[in-house]
Order: sequence, then C-alpha cells, then structure tokens
Amino acid sequence: MKLRQLEYFLAIAETLHFSKAAEKLFVTQPTLSHQLAELESHLGKALFDRSGKHIRLTQEGQVFHAYAKRTVDELAAGCAALEELDALQRGHLAIGASQSFTRKLLPPVVAGFMRAYPHVRLTVTEMMAPMIEEKLAAGDLHLGVAFVPARLDETAVEPLFTERLMLVVGAAHRLAGRKRVRLADLAREPLVLMTRDYYTRALVEQYFDQRGLVPNIVCETNALGLMMDLAAASQVATLLPESTIDPSARVAVIPVYEPVPIRVSALLWSKRHHRTTAATTFAGLLRQRLHAAEPALRRAKGAVTQ
Repeated sequence: MKLRQLEYFLAIAETLHFSKAAEKLFVTQPTLSHQLAELESHLGKALFDRSGKHIRLTQEGQVFHAYAKRTVDELAAGCAALEELDALQRGHLAIGASQSFTRKLLPPVVAGFMRAYPHVRLTVTEMMAPMIEEKLAAGDLHLGVAFVPARLDETAVEPLFTERLMLVVGAAHRLAGRKRVRLADLAREPLVLMTRDYYTRALVEQYFDQRGLVPNIVCETNALGLMMDLAAASQVATLLPESTIDPSARVAVIPVYEPVPIRVSALLWSKRHHRTTAATTFAGLLRQRLHAAEPALRRAKGAVTQ
C-alpha cells in the first residue's frame, strides 16, 4: 500500500468525482483510477459504488476513510515536525482570524513575523469562529484567533484578554451625552448588529435574554465598518467590542452596565494536530504585543468589574 494511493482515495471521497479529484491532485484521471484499483485490489474490497450516475462510498469505503485520513494526517504532522529542523528557514503558517482581529490586532504582529522570518510563507484568512475550529480540526490551519467558548471538544483554548462591548451612537443620538447606559435602556433602541453567524451577535442576544429582554434589531450586517457608519449617520445604535471601535470615527462610545457585557478573545489550537514552531512563534509575538498594551487592558478589565 502506498501513501499516494491513500491520498488519491481521500481526494475521490471528498469530491465524489474522479475528474475533479484528478484535477485537484494534478494527475490524469487514468492514473487516479489505476491507483485506486490497486488499492482496492490490495484491500480486497470495493471502496466506491460506481453503479449509478454518481459514485459514493461503499460501507467498506466509509469504514476505511477514517483510518486513511488519520494515517495521512499523522504523516503530515511528522513531516511538519521535521520541517522545524530548518529553524523557520522555510515552511508555511496558516492562521484563521475573526474579523475583529484582522483590523487592528494582527497587522503589526504579521508585519513583525514577516520581517523576522521572511522565508516562512504566511497565510492569514478572515473567517468566522466555527469555520476556524473546523479548519483547525481538519489540519488546514495551524492557529486560530477568535472568541470563546469553543464549540468543538478538540479545540484547545488559550485566553488572551477580556474586553467590554460598548454602545456606539451618533453625535445627535439621544443617548450620546450619557456617561453610561443600562442594558435595559437599550431594549427599545433600534440596533444594527452582526449577523447570527458571529459570536458577538450571540453574546449580545444572550445578555438581553438573561434580563428577559428582546433587542430591537433593525439591521444585520457582517461589515464592522458599515455598523460604525450607520451609527454615525443615523439614529440607530450598535454594540461593539472596544478593540474594534475606530477612535477617529465621529461617534459617541458609552459603557454599558447592569450587566457589563464582555467577551473573551483567545488563541485556538487543535488538540489533535502538532503545534508547529512557526505557529508557537507567532503566538509568542502576539502575546508580546498584548503585553505591551497591558496598562490599557488592565484599565478595561477594571471597568468590567465595576
């Protein structure tokens, strides 16, 4: 049995299409079919049902798939561990980050990493937290930066910092002059919030629900910039984490209390896959960046407890 036969089998199982699998692997379809036939001959089992218009895994194929995937993942982890002997002189680091982090927190850290390790290919993809966890579990990402709690048991969480959700309104809004606002006072306010795909949206609804309140959501969007612009230009309000608020925006930023809504940002790791040196090095740079900002973070945490 050959490694490429397992890789070919997994590609076919993922696409359920011979020509698409061949294209993905950059091989010809006859080569792909030949290697699969050799694998099935070696196992003495048919792994795919080709009787209809579409192929599908047989029962034997479904059973074998989990073991083949595990084998290929373990070998990939072994290769990754060997690559680290080059002391970050080559390799690839794939990071998934929630939208909030790609705007402010990550750019200086990414820039510092690229200066220090110019031979490491870096990929930073903006995606939602559930997708980050799925990609980590599949081995497609080495590190995630998102919010907790995690949804998958195989996600390891390393908390980074806690921040408040702040009320953001335009200068002409009736609440713009307030020093702080109770959450209950916002129940009837027209709000623009993130879509339900985002953890921050679920967090806001959770805080309202705990008080027996229902937020008056008049607009949903996945664009933080649009949320800020709408708050600045209209009578709608929004709730945003402190780190995402543009200090140059012409808005009023007001603390919320009873309760103080907070969220926890964290590094996400896969419990199953190897932590590469590149990923741990990047995480270290991120921690250093946050350590330099600790005075401001401590002030925010102090406000959370008041």
